[in-house]
Amino acid sequence: MSESELFRPAFDGSPIGMIVLGADGALLDVNGAFARIVGRTVAALRTYRLRDLTHPDDIPRDEELRWQLDNGELPYFQAQTRLLHRNGDAVWTRMTVSPVVSEDGEQRYLAHVEDITEIRRAKDLLERRALYDHLTGLANRTLLLDRLEAALEARRTDAHTVACVFLDVDHFKVVNDSLGHESGDALLQEIARRIKGAVRPGDTVARLGGDEFVVILESIPTQAAAEAFLTVLAADIQVPFTLGGHEVVPTVSVGLALAEPEITAESLVRNADTAMYAAKQRGRARVEVFTSELRSHALNKLSIEAELRTAIREGELVVHYQPIVRLDTAEVVAYEALVRWNHPNRGLLLPDEFIEICEEANLVVPLGAFVITEACEFIAAHPEFTGRVFVNVSTRQIGSADLTRVVTAALDSTGIDPARLGLEITESGMLIATQAARSDLDGLTALGIDLIIDDFGTGYSALSSVLLNPVSGIKLAREFTLRLGDRGTGDRISTTVATLTRSLKMSGVIEGVESEAQRAIARDHGWQLGQGFLFGHARPADELDLGAVAQA
Repeated sequence: MSESELFRPAFDGSPIGMIVLGADGALLDVNGAFARIVGRTVAALRTYRLRDLTHPDDIPRDEELRWQLDNGELPYFQAQTRLLHRNGDAVWTRMTVSPVVSEDGEQRYLAHVEDITEIRRAKDLLERRALYDHLTGLANRTLLLDRLEAALEARRTDAHTVACVFLDVDHFKVVNDSLGHESGDALLQEIARRIKGAVRPGDTVARLGGDEFVVILESIPTQAAAEAFLTVLAADIQVPFTLGGHEVVPTVSVGLALAEPEITAESLVRNADTAMYAAKQRGRARVEVFTSELRSHALNKLSIEAELRTAIREGELVVHYQPIVRLDTAEVVAYEALVRWNHPNRGLLLPDEFIEICEEANLVVPLGAFVITEACEFIAAHPEFTGRVFVNVSTRQIGSADLTRVVTAALDSTGIDPARLGLEITESGMLIATQAARSDLDGLTALGIDLIIDDFGTGYSALSSVLLNPVSGIKLAREFTLRLGDRGTGDRISTTVATLTRSLKMSGVIEGVESEAQRAIARDHGWQLGQGFLFGHARPADELDLGAVAQA
């Protein structure tokens, strides 16, 4: 039996595609497995050349490799080559090509062809997951930094510059907490679509996680050009749309940073982030450009964060108590516990100077636990005090931080009656959608702790926060107290909320009372309890006249 007779059954029966090529790339012979790969018949394929079936982008490389075979530079070659299926799809193959000489002395090529499309798809999927955000399909941080490094390198030979834009969605947590995470995801996807639609084809849009997006503007001529683009982008983002049955008008706080000589990708993103934070601080829904002064401010913020950690550890934080009184008699019925920082160099600092940094650094959880414990110890240490103490609680303390456990530990260690402690929670905190958060709120009421809505009327869907949660009291926000006597919206809101608390048999406190005129109007509106500088500032426990506290 000749070699050709031995070869034929193996060739035809092979599960791997096999082809015999002429010196010009003509398909002299193919087997059934190869015919199935490209969706054609064996007979039809004998009229083709290999290049007729090869993706145009792969032809130059494959022909160069065959040229190296002919010149003895390679004993064989293997390449991932895309072949064109009859239906138009590209089929990824692993093609191994070896030179052979036919029985009549002609130059031939023998190719083994394996279909690796599924392997390639799996690889592409893994690469996409590693480089792209799963929710929005935008680039992730890894791909962003890679592209930014390339843009910065190209800038060295370009008269133009590179701009980094850092965007943070304003009040995103309110939407997430009140409408649910599905609505929050839908908002992020819509904003991603709008950003993508506003940029130039060569620009990169990335999502870093949460509600943070970054845009890389390559080859931008000037800062003014970048700012002009941001004006258009902000307008596109602010177009209203319906989310969970509510009309939402999204806005973003934006930081802009331009590339400096020798700057790294990480540093440029960090500069834009710093500018974005300044936009948040200065009112949101605006653009701030990075400057050296902002860098100094950011470094100072880091310093304060480090000092705060030390302050919590070393006992530099103290609790002062502000009275809550009956409006008719000014008798004290309760106190609100307010934290202060007894800074070793800067003196006594109010919460406005450090609470926001505490929130961002996730220090509010240990800080909150400290204030709750101090308030309980204050009640236990003063049996002559018969009223209640209210403590502000951050949304970060609810749910995953297990606020119920913290309160239980404080009650157990001091032995006080749980009814003596009240927790003030913002509306967004009351509307947190997670199961852990709802379990925490239910656990607190099961202990006998009163939950009070703080700054009522300033959050998202205030009435829902009253009706859907175990709330026992409301504190009207100071913003409304300032408008008392306007014979308009301020007076109507004050009267309505006072009536609401009475009809629901809740306790109501009007905050921010600073004048006798405000006190008189609040009483006329139906408020019984008030709090504000008119009745006293927050003071240390040893300066309080606790014997004068009336029963609430």
